[in-house]
Amino acid sequence: MSPSAPWIIVGGGASGLASAYFLKQLGIDSIIVERKAIGGRMGTVRLGDRTLDCGGKNIGRQYTLFRQFAASLGSHPLEHVGLNSSQVIDGEVVTCDGSARWRTLARLLSEASPQDVVRFGRLLWRVKRDDGLGYLGTAYSRALADRYDSHPVSHYFSPAFCERVLRPMTVRMNGAEPDEVYMGTLMSNVRMLVDTYEQFTNGLAPLFDACLATYDVRLNTPVQELLVEHGRVCGVRVRNALGVTTDLRGSGVILATPAPTAAALTAPIRPRLAEQLRSVAYNPVTFILAEYDRPIFSPNVRSFVFGRREVVSNAGAYGIDDLNLVRYTFSGRMSRQISDAMNVDALLGRAEATLSRCVAVDRRWRRRVVARHFTAGLCAYRPHHAAFLEQVTAEAQKTPGLYLTGDYVQGASIEACFRSACACAHQLARRERLRAPATAQPWSANDSPTLVPRDQRTVA
Repeated sequence: MSPSAPWIIVGGGASGLASAYFLKQLGIDSIIVERKAIGGRMGTVRLGDRTLDCGGKNIGRQYTLFRQFAASLGSHPLEHVGLNSSQVIDGEVVTCDGSARWRTLARLLSEASPQDVVRFGRLLWRVKRDDGLGYLGTAYSRALADRYDSHPVSHYFSPAFCERVLRPMTVRMNGAEPDEVYMGTLMSNVRMLVDTYEQFTNGLAPLFDACLATYDVRLNTPVQELLVEHGRVCGVRVRNALGVTTDLRGSGVILATPAPTAAALTAPIRPRLAEQLRSVAYNPVTFILAEYDRPIFSPNVRSFVFGRREVVSNAGAYGIDDLNLVRYTFSGRMSRQISDAMNVDALLGRAEATLSRCVAVDRRWRRRVVARHFTAGLCAYRPHHAAFLEQVTAEAQKTPGLYLTGDYVQGASIEACFRSACACAHQLARRERLRAPATAQPWSANDSPTLVPRDQRTVA
């Protein structure tokens, strides 16, 4: 295969789009192959005459790489949405708002044990001082794992602290309970607290349209297997919408997919790698967007998080000016009974009953509803994650022409996906001895997906 042949990127979600973007910066052509629609789990849905964002709606101001990508596709204005989340504590509504997040956090910590305060405060201080520590695979996260990952975080924090502070983060980001999350990956959750959020004024749809006009993207094209010739991965076997199977060859393949998908594709050629990838936890998540004929939330209270006994984990206004449009998220242990064949009306009725204890909401006010369910929707990582990344990297490098990136590498946020894809693209260019153009932007971080210098394992 000619070195100038395009690289095949499997997956058209955040990681796949990021891979194409960074390869293009390096002067390397690519083809994105996506089994469904562009955007993957951060895709869009139609509700009446509007196109709404399903996942990936909130864009942190510290999402540097993602914002560079968006800017490369034209003008896509953003508007402030902030951080606004409420919960009921002892009959009182306590709201964490971006404009007063530290005061609210102090309110939550006031009832915590001294040990909770010291341990969590140390993590918060670390990531506040160094944003890079909020991504997986760092020396600090490895040190945390070495010290604490024999037990989940629920072993080290009090039940009340887990319920009030940790669970709203882990259920939202990972679909996992505090007894399913480990200290070595908790920094990715803590990082969420220190950023400020915006959303695209016109949603993600115009950005995706620009992607389709800029990159070679094959939608509705499931990948059946990897092609291997002379020991090198050289392409993929795909099936089109008509059910016709064809071979798509290139210089090599980047698997920019969730770990279970990467495991299924690598199992025939690298069973040990597939076994490692299958060890990453993923949890289901369901989104329901419901439009009402009146505002449900207020400008000051725009969302609520709920406890572990509820099937709905949180409910919030879609945007500052969309107080009548509610986004219900179902994640966590109680929500795992939900399937693709769910009864949306019954599920939404349960969510509305839960929300009605906080604000007035009535099913008779509904105008339109749309739902999305992802069986492997939220990545919950695994204990000793940095060591796992080293093992995966070493195993993948045994197969020429094969590269991995995804939400299980540096984290599940959009920016974390872009960071890991950037590292993957630069690693590919180096290993394949492809010279980057002079205009390519340098990648300042270690370009190994593990990002774990072994001589920096200290925990303050």
